[in-house]
Amino acid sequence: MTGYKAELREKIAKIVQEKVKIAFFGQPGAGKSSTINAICGAEVAKVGVTTDTTRDVQIIKYGEVIFVDLPGYGTSRFPQNEFFTKFNPLQYDLFVCVFAGKLHEADTKFFQELNKRGKPCIFVRNKTDEIYDEGKTLEQSQESIRQDVARQLGTSEIVLQFISARGDMHSGIEALNACITSKMGAARKEKYIMAVKTQTKEHLQQKRALAIKYVSRSAKFAAVNGLNPILGVDFAIDITIIYNMYEEIRQIFAIDEKNVGKSTLTTGLKNYLLKGMSKEGIAIILKSVTQKIAARSMLKYIPLVGQAATVYVGHKIVEKAGEDYVRACYQVAEEELLDDLKLQN
Repeated sequence: MTGYKAELREKIAKIVQEKVKIAFFGQPGAGKSSTINAICGAEVAKVGVTTDTTRDVQIIKYGEVIFVDLPGYGTSRFPQNEFFTKFNPLQYDLFVCVFAGKLHEADTKFFQELNKRGKPCIFVRNKTDEIYDEGKTLEQSQESIRQDVARQLGTSEIVLQFISARGDMHSGIEALNACITSKMGAARKEKYIMAVKTQTKEHLQQKRALAIKYVSRSAKFAAVNGLNPILGVDFAIDITIIYNMYEEIRQIFAIDEKNVGKSTLTTGLKNYLLKGMSKEGIAIILKSVTQKIAARSMLKYIPLVGQAATVYVGHKIVEKAGEDYVRACYQVAEEELLDDLKLQN
């Protein structure tokens, strides 16, 4: 059991430490910060209207994702021969070049340096609502842009997405998210899906599945953690584990007091979600869950004693508490998503 505990703790610690790191680059005014905000569904990055707000690295931590807004490449302040040494951009998992209008030469040079080093890069043409070529359809104009970018980069092997990240009426963000996740390994893909704003019903269902997976991992961690009993029963549960689990679940579904209050859930469910936001409330929830599990006849037939029984039941308590909370959060998030989709149609 001791070896299993150490192995599990090490595995979970590694997963937690592995943040998704995405670097954005492009010219001032292209909309890098607006794109990050559209992806997150929140004003997490500073937005400059006419001036360059990115005079240095801007780091935005959002859930398990770190967005990095890099300063201009090859400028007098950040010359090409110092850029890679100063900012160590090779540490990032993925690069996103945001541009509006023509692709700049500096961005082309930076891409070529990244390409030499085998780093994945996505190009994003922002402000598609401003694309207009007389006598051409939008699709024809986009194809002309695609061909021009391929010519400038010197390769047809490019990934180019068209979006509009201004204001509340975004477009192309869902396709951009799908493109970003296609460039990631399984673990980072999951973290990205959990962190970013829900765009579709399918995306929401993916979040629910990943939230349940997170609950299962938390339950295993709690079961082997060997902490002191707190509920007046002979099972060791740590409120901090539940508190962190509930906080992560709320973050996955973007749940807070405001949208809980606005939802059409019953008063009982609203109070339940709000209790999960404090350790005192969680203690009440856990007592209820523990009593329900203890009342089940299945516990009378557990072929385990001592620590093994503690591990088994501790796992069940955390798992039940987590799955119930996921269901309640999902209801709020689903209601909010349906309202958003109505506004878009």
